[in-house]
Amino acid sequence: MKTKTVQFRAQLPQDIDFLVRAIAPFKDAGRDWTLSDIVVEALTEWLRKPENRELIEVHNILEGLERRGLTTHVYDNPED
Repeated sequence: MKTKTVQFRAQLPQDIDFLVRAIAPFKDAGRDWTLSDIVVEALTEWLRKPENRELIEVHNILEGLERRGLTTHVYDNPED
């Protein structure tokens, strides 16, 4: 089952934009990385940071996700 996606808009400094666009073609040769792929990977890593995971747990945010009929696999394999 494919997860429904939503649009996410962000502004970033030109140097970060340049670096991301420059490195994307070299990442895992053989796979075409989109900017969306890179943002999802970056935000997933950010959510896995202990201080952010603690906030999610303290504020029962995963329960809110479940109440909306949603689940997450962000915490299934932190090494991925």
